[in-house]
Amino acid sequence: MNFKKVLSTVAVASLLVGCGGGNGGSKGVELKDGDTIKIGFVGPTSGETSTYGIPVANSIELAIADYNASKDAKYKVELLKEDSAGDAQQATSAYKKLVGDGIVGIVGPVITAEGLALGEASKADGTPIVSSSTSGDSVTLNSDGSTKTNYFRTCSNDSMGGKTIAGAIGKGTIKATKVAILTNSDSDYSGGCTDSFIKQAKEDGTQIVLEKKYPQTQKDFKTYIQQVMSSGADAVFIPDYYETIATMVKQFKDAGFKGTFLGTDGWDGVLSVKDVDKSIFNGAYYTNTFDDRVDAVQNYVKAYKAKYNSETNMFGTMAYDATWVLIKAVEAAGTTDPEKVCAALEKTDYTGITGTFKFDEQHNPTKELVVKTIKDGAYTYLD
Repeated sequence: MNFKKVLSTVAVASLLVGCGGGNGGSKGVELKDGDTIKIGFVGPTSGETSTYGIPVANSIELAIADYNASKDAKYKVELLKEDSAGDAQQATSAYKKLVGDGIVGIVGPVITAEGLALGEASKADGTPIVSSSTSGDSVTLNSDGSTKTNYFRTCSNDSMGGKTIAGAIGKGTIKATKVAILTNSDSDYSGGCTDSFIKQAKEDGTQIVLEKKYPQTQKDFKTYIQQVMSSGADAVFIPDYYETIATMVKQFKDAGFKGTFLGTDGWDGVLSVKDVDKSIFNGAYYTNTFDDRVDAVQNYVKAYKAKYNSETNMFGTMAYDATWVLIKAVEAAGTTDPEKVCAALEKTDYTGITGTFKFDEQHNPTKELVVKTIKDGAYTYLD
């Protein structure tokens, strides 16, 4: 399915070419219509986190195919993929290989640990990076708090996720009076979401009755569950990825917990876990970065299923748009010079299938999150 036909119903705004030279001299080459450019992907297509990486890689491939098939395409885009297996060191090696292969930019990486590694590895060359899923607050920032000139993301950052779900309690959208928090001590993502949740909860006067951390390797959560139930909590906030969530929620239900489950975007995909009882998630709430009820997203999902015979997820959907954002920036720059492509990315004003993308001063998308819930074993919205 040619997605440019879908996007023809969506306004695509122009990207302005940024000014400035490249580190005292010209970097990259000027592009002519019909030239071939290479875009790289770094992410886990094997290992435990491949359930996130594979939909991202596939969605980048789908976006590039749609771009190449478009009558408006200025260039021919080639995709180069490297597997990180979810390991930061392997991601760095993959990045260096792709840079050596002459990529104009990267769509990825997929998890926050990889994002931190690639942010460091790309300091010297400034290769443009647009990620659909590395949500750690510090991923786009240098150690002094300044913004990395070459790192952008189409997903929300962790602070936004925790703040949004806590804010829904404060506004009374989610009914909860006593909240327990369980955090993955080995996950920058989980910790970042927790910090922003606590900050917003305190501002709203929401009572937090328990805060506990568990290691990434934890499989039996009985002790933590007993502590939550003893605390009198009527809701538990668990910002983690959906494989862990599926295990933990089942154990909560088996223990007789009747409260509300709260999460952030890592929950997206929990209903697709193999052999999971979908009903155990009924009444849970979590954040998402876009409304997947719109026609453009629905058409993308159909195209994805038709091509790959599998389910996509939120990060894959965002990767489809991230790919277009990067390509349109290269078109605007008219060169493979990384500094000029990054300047064009900063001026992004692009409407894709998941909404309109503009970047703030920290290269986060200026988009409000939506809160989703699960009802009758299916994802749904509050409105």
